[in-house]
Amino acid sequence: MKMRLILSFLGFSAVMVAVLGCAAEEVIVEREVIKEVPVERIVEKEVVKEVVVEKVVEKEVVVVATPTRAEFNATQGFVLRASEPNPKRGGVVRTAWTAKMSNFDVQMGGGPHILSPLYNKLVAKNYSDGYRSIIPDLATGWKRSADGKTYNFTLREGVSFHNGDPFNADDVIATYDRIINTPEGITARSKDLIPMIASVEKVNDYEVQFNLHDPTPYLVELLTNGNLLIYSDVELEANGQDLRPIEVPTGTGLMKFVSHTPGEIWKYEANTDFFNPELPYLDGVNLLNVPLWPDRGAAVLTGQADFSWNISPDTHKEAIKRPDLDANTVDCLNSHNFAINNDKAPYDDVRVRKALHLGVSRQNQINGYTPVWEPTFVTRWIPVPSPYATGLSAIAEMPGYRENKTEDIIAAKKLLAEAGFPNGFDMEITTWNQPQTADVAVPLFADDVKKNLGINASVKLVERSLQSEILADGNFELFRNGDFAGQILDPYPMWNLYLRTGATQNWSRYANPEFDAILDKLAGELDGAARGDLFNQGMDILDDNPPFYHIGFCQHSPAWARYVKGAAMESRLHTYWERFDTLWLDR
Repeated sequence: MKMRLILSFLGFSAVMVAVLGCAAEEVIVEREVIKEVPVERIVEKEVVKEVVVEKVVEKEVVVVATPTRAEFNATQGFVLRASEPNPKRGGVVRTAWTAKMSNFDVQMGGGPHILSPLYNKLVAKNYSDGYRSIIPDLATGWKRSADGKTYNFTLREGVSFHNGDPFNADDVIATYDRIINTPEGITARSKDLIPMIASVEKVNDYEVQFNLHDPTPYLVELLTNGNLLIYSDVELEANGQDLRPIEVPTGTGLMKFVSHTPGEIWKYEANTDFFNPELPYLDGVNLLNVPLWPDRGAAVLTGQADFSWNISPDTHKEAIKRPDLDANTVDCLNSHNFAINNDKAPYDDVRVRKALHLGVSRQNQINGYTPVWEPTFVTRWIPVPSPYATGLSAIAEMPGYRENKTEDIIAAKKLLAEAGFPNGFDMEITTWNQPQTADVAVPLFADDVKKNLGINASVKLVERSLQSEILADGNFELFRNGDFAGQILDPYPMWNLYLRTGATQNWSRYANPEFDAILDKLAGELDGAARGDLFNQGMDILDDNPPFYHIGFCQHSPAWARYVKGAAMESRLHTYWERFDTLWLDR
């Protein structure tokens, strides 16, 4: 049997939903075994993506115990399970990546890659199939109005926060209202991620209605964003909407907070009252703080950690050779860049920013830092997996992106002379105090600006956990690595979040009315080909008037012990650092 899944722009969220029926004493389960690697076909300038998977379907009788009434009310017909048969229970998984942050509120800069196991969202990417589908989370289902401007979500009953408080519509309203109508003195980093949402209304205790400014067919997918965790309305009100001081705000997730040793480890334990009676399989999670990519790889290679989302290329090669480990490489929606403060001279002059765009070699930097960091593509302003991205071969011939810098350096020097800096100027670069940036990536950039443009760069080192705070305050000239990342394949939400004038994560303070006009058109444009044209126009504008120095979007290199199951690590479409829903340990 062949199964063809069409992921079109207009129906992407709708077709990616899996909802299971009610439990029974005896059911026939179709167990699907994937025999071939998915083959993707991208049709240029059309948002059409096909994933064709050859599957062999076997039938077996599985006896399932009838759930209690409380369990039925909690799951309401949907039970997420590991894709493998007979998953084992027990054990604590150990992870290796950066597990350090300055506060505990994701809207105020806290890290969802650390905190997300403690929480749920309305909807989520399916952990058990490599994030290839969207599943109900705290919502049980949703429906869209005929005009596409209203979405109604029904909510789970019988769900409790870790402190025992019941979950209901008030928590959803409070969470989203804080983002949409941000109180004075509060920062909501997701505000410009969801500008299409005009309001969220309570229909009853277990139904909410999202009212949109414009039809947004990818809204459901957008709501899977890692920052859109649902908080307790009681806790938000009790703390004046600011959850930063609390270690840790209460959630409903499959893990509960145990302890936190700053800079070392986070410990979680299983939530035995989790609304899905099938989960979790794990007894707990230990998040080890391992900031350096080679050290993450070493932790997996030596058995100190069970898996990591991203290790250095050299350790990744070693993991591939090991019979007890697995590893793969996955395109991601994250980028490497230098944020540039457009409010500070001389970077308020577009000629200076474009000179950097033209005159600094992206290839030199990528070749230099990849061995201790991660592979990166020379790209324009859209991630490689997106159907709207310019092809890599075409980019390789474009000014600024091409490897031969002779003509680009001449053009860059001319721009600097016109801006009043024929002999360059002094520059300060702020960066993490980690070797891959402080000792490798930034020196490579500094060497290029000196050699090619006569600019003298000094370096200011800071803790990585301070990045969001420094970018928000604007206390920098250039910052390596300023955030520029997406979580869905359509780039509009990412562009709107990081590049619109005044946006909450517009770290470079970019203000370009011509580009804002493109964003306004994209907000209401539903035709795939027309959207493609608008994205191309937008990229041309950004090349001519760059907001920051963009190197390119990267790949991640996960590695894991072979006893780590339930995460579909080998078949992920792209990386997405989040929860451990169906993860289990086969040992």
